[in-house]
Amino acid sequence: MNQWYLSAWFLTGSTLSALLCAQSIAAQVVPDSTLSARERSQVSGNPNFQIDGGARRGGNLFHSFQQFSVSTGGSAYFNNAADVQNIFSRVTGRAISNIDGLIRANGTANLFLLNPNGILFGPNASLNIGGSFMASTANSINFADNFQYSATNPQSVPLLTISVPIGLQFGQNSKGIRVVGEGHSLTAQDPVFAPLIRGTTQGLQVPSGKTLALVGGDVALEGGTLMAEGGRIELGSVEQGYVSLSSAPFGWILDYRNVPSFKDIQLFQGSLVDASGMPPGSIFLQGNYISLRDGSVILLQNQSSQSGGEIRVNASESLEVSGTTPNARITSNLISQTLGNGNGGGITISAERVAVRDGGQIMANTFSSGNGGDLTLDASQSVRLIGVSPVNPLATSNIAAVTYNSGNAGNVTVSTRQLTILNGGVFVSTSFGPSGTGNSGNVTVNASEIVEVSGVEPIFRQPSILSAGAGNAGAGASLTINTSRLVVRSGGSVNTATLADGRAGNLIVNASSVEVSGQVRGSLNRLSSIGSFARLTDVILQQLFGLPPVPTGGSGDVTINTGRLSVTDGAVIDVRNDGPGNGGTLRVNVNSIVLESQGSITAETISGEGGNINLNVRDLLLLRNNSQITASASGSGNGGNITINTSSLVAIPNENSDIRANSVNARGGNVITSVAGMFGIQFRSQGTALSDITATGANSALNGTVQLNVEATNPTSGLVELPTAVVDVSRLVAQGCPANQGNSFTITGRGGLPPTPEQQLDDNAEWQDRRRLTVAQQTNPAREVRSQRLDGSTQTLHPASDRPITEATGWQVSPTGGCYYP
Repeated sequence: MNQWYLSAWFLTGSTLSALLCAQSIAAQVVPDSTLSARERSQVSGNPNFQIDGGARRGGNLFHSFQQFSVSTGGSAYFNNAADVQNIFSRVTGRAISNIDGLIRANGTANLFLLNPNGILFGPNASLNIGGSFMASTANSINFADNFQYSATNPQSVPLLTISVPIGLQFGQNSKGIRVVGEGHSLTAQDPVFAPLIRGTTQGLQVPSGKTLALVGGDVALEGGTLMAEGGRIELGSVEQGYVSLSSAPFGWILDYRNVPSFKDIQLFQGSLVDASGMPPGSIFLQGNYISLRDGSVILLQNQSSQSGGEIRVNASESLEVSGTTPNARITSNLISQTLGNGNGGGITISAERVAVRDGGQIMANTFSSGNGGDLTLDASQSVRLIGVSPVNPLATSNIAAVTYNSGNAGNVTVSTRQLTILNGGVFVSTSFGPSGTGNSGNVTVNASEIVEVSGVEPIFRQPSILSAGAGNAGAGASLTINTSRLVVRSGGSVNTATLADGRAGNLIVNASSVEVSGQVRGSLNRLSSIGSFARLTDVILQQLFGLPPVPTGGSGDVTINTGRLSVTDGAVIDVRNDGPGNGGTLRVNVNSIVLESQGSITAETISGEGGNINLNVRDLLLLRNNSQITASASGSGNGGNITINTSSLVAIPNENSDIRANSVNARGGNVITSVAGMFGIQFRSQGTALSDITATGANSALNGTVQLNVEATNPTSGLVELPTAVVDVSRLVAQGCPANQGNSFTITGRGGLPPTPEQQLDDNAEWQDRRRLTVAQQTNPAREVRSQRLDGSTQTLHPASDRPITEATGWQVSPTGGCYYP
């Protein structure tokens, strides 16, 4: 939705709100005459309306009104019999329904309110009914016996209509439903480690285990609150079409497969949709453009030992989650939280585009022994995570599955064309908490076109991250990326990591090309990186997340399968361990690798054993401008192992690009290469300012091994058999060489010996003009000279006239661009 349309939508909505509030003074519940005289609705009282009568058919009770509005502080009381199961109320007039008071009914009856003109629930609107509540701007409610209880074409109720409702029929350009309120009262004792605390909130609420559904055109919650404890909340924005209904133990299930087009759902000014409970319920949103702004929250908390519940969002165009409350304590959020022993509910999103920005979040967390729910995104066009909250830079825009206790975090899966993470956005599954033991969930990214992770947030310079991590004793999980292009730049990071005791998971990249470039300089240099590591963290993050000063977990393994790998401008691909643990293994299967301008591939450790690097390069491995391939240990561990298989290993000698398997205090590692050609780099016992291959240890006795296997050239390959016929060379040599007879004799020097095949070519070449200077000789014009060619033929030469030779003193440019001597 473009910005103009969005502004127009809100302007129209605000005007509608003002109009509806102005009409609240004249709020009325007025019956119509569409039902038979003895079955018409009977209304008494004002502003507290009591509604009696109606057409009773089995367990169904039908009411029909010319107007239906409840003023502030008023009420509408359906005085139905206790055995009534469903109350169907329609508005056949042309006025909207403005509800700013109480709607109540007897017993456990479900209540349907149908007004095609539009419905507004004000800040004082509330419900006191025993069953489910459905408000809709559909034209009619359809029944299994083909009866339509229509508000636009009202008819009496047939005597035999005792069947159940099966659907809502919408006309063209259906009108909207709006819920206005003061916003939620959610709080959090700790912004990181504590779940949201649900306060007492005014709004629309149904009994535990029941359904609360708003199904109309544009659906807007402006600080509005919807609650169904352990029940089902349904928001449907239908432009036209037919919505199927089916009964369920918790109320009603809605099916939108027969709806050709949808309208928009908007939650702003701290709105809340909450189906938490013991066990939790479910929340479903179906629309075209769906947005959560200003700290609005869709919440599902599992507070029991039973598993269940889900949040499902279907947007035919896009979903956007952005911003925070004014104090930045609560972010706009689609969130599932596990508080009991039961597993948490999952979050499933289907849209063309998903955007999470300015601190918005989509999260599935567990704070208990129950496992967190899975998080699944299917966006046919794009998923974008951008930036942090402008009010609180610690509130990052993120899509995350996190465990803070012994329960495992859920898996995160995204399928899209483009995944973009910018300016501090975070896409992660991880574990946190000093006492937590739960494992993080697997992260799988399927992006048919590109995955881009770029930039840092501007205040604390925290990078944009795509990760599966471990921040406590639990193990990290795997991160798998399948894409055409993977681009990591300007400080972005793609990794599996441990920041505490758990081992980092494995990282697998399958891509046509992988590009890692750049860094962000400042007080904290942020290198663009792909890898698996156990890394020291900033003091701020240690305090914020309860992390140890030194991680003890091991690094995971990294496997990259790609056509072309480029690492430039200080970027790095690494398996690194800054603690006592060992480094992982880095495997790259690729057609070509280019390392340039301090680009590096590393497997380094501080105290543990150095990691291993295996490079299988079909064509070319090129190192330029101080680039590195290292498997070194700077503490007490031994150096790692580097294995390189390639057709060509190329470096520039004086650019100091190195391959190292060194150890500062222990034994050096091993370097083994199998190459068809190696240029510009060679083994040396110690590092120099040239391009070196080294495996040094603490002393010469502890040096590692370097084994360079270069394919030998077969001198007989490619030779052809010479003809056996011998030519008499004396016939090819002329006996004389007079210049005036068309002959010439040239001796061309080669300037020394040619370079060997193992030397690089020198790009400094001088230009020489080896053309013979033609000088006309003075001859007798009457004289003809016959000359014999080498092949025995003859020709007749006519000597040219004399022309003196003049030394050139400069040149000039002709009008046509040519140069000539004056």
